Amino acid sequence: MRFSLLVFGLAAALSLSASAAEKVTLKLGDVKGDRFISLRESGQLKDLPYDLKLTSFDSGAPVQEALNAGALDIGFTGDLPFLFVFAAGAPVKAVGAWQNNPDSIALLTRPDSGIHSLKDLKGKQIAVNRGGWGHYLLLGLLERAGLKLSDVTLRFLGPVDGRAALASHAVDAWATWEPYVSSAEEVDKDVRVPEGGGKGILSGYSYALAREEALKDPAKREAIADLMTRLARAQVWAAQHPQAFANALSTSLGFPPAIAARWIASAQIRPLNFTPQVADTLQKSADFFFNYHVLPKRIDVHQAFDYDLSAGANQVASEQGIK
Repeated sequence: MRFSLLVFGLAAALSLSASAAEKVTLKLGDVKGDRFISLRESGQLKDLPYDLKLTSFDSGAPVQEALNAGALDIGFTGDLPFLFVFAAGAPVKAVGAWQNNPDSIALLTRPDSGIHSLKDLKGKQIAVNRGGWGHYLLLGLLERAGLKLSDVTLRFLGPVDGRAALASHAVDAWATWEPYVSSAEEVDKDVRVPEGGGKGILSGYSYALAREEALKDPAKREAIADLMTRLARAQVWAAQHPQAFANALSTSLGFPPAIAARWIASAQIRPLNFTPQVADTLQKSADFFFNYHVLPKRIDVHQAFDYDLSAGANQVASEQGIK
């Protein structure tokens, strides 16, 4: 009898070990970790049937680089950096999307810069992140003002260096996004250039991008689909609990509470129905960047989308009345 129990116990232990060995790990990259924090605070990371390993980045470009290098299975990033790695042949596809308020991407200046309208940008030096939201915004704002690219001097800087350049008077304006907008307004007392927001220029879309290698693995593919559904639920929770979310961001990322609260109120993040209409919007951005010779070649982005993993996330968006 004792021998039988021993054999049974050994078999059970081996079964548990095999089950544990089969549990996949998703390597996730996020910008500033805010999506991950919404997942955690909303309870969506409880009882995960897979392991989730997070790496946080300051902007979307290094997320793309890590994906391309195989260091990540999935990454969260803005839409525009995706264009460049896709054009370069990176083995990644978009598997989900959500939207930030386009006006949370804005052109900032100092109160003493002499910039009181978009037309005042003529002859100024402006910091932008090459190939990202800031770059796209500035090009659109120049068109809005009836100015040419040759009317300004662009300084290609990342968000940390862009902020420092504006503060030190090395540039006259800086195109950036949240949470950098709220931080610069709150701490540096920078101001938004009138009519200098992204509405009417940028979609404000962000994407979940997955390596094709991960998408070919049935277990990882299933895990990514589950993560997309959980993320959509987490984003709904964050919108419904802005103070709790802001407090969590403040604690986790070291932002003062006032900046975190401004960030959440400004960004207004919401899930999207992930359909071919999302790809149509990105195609317009690709054509715009190509026309300005920012993108090295004309590309068709529609083949870079995998819609089959977004059914659960789309259902969450539909329940919120998002079409």
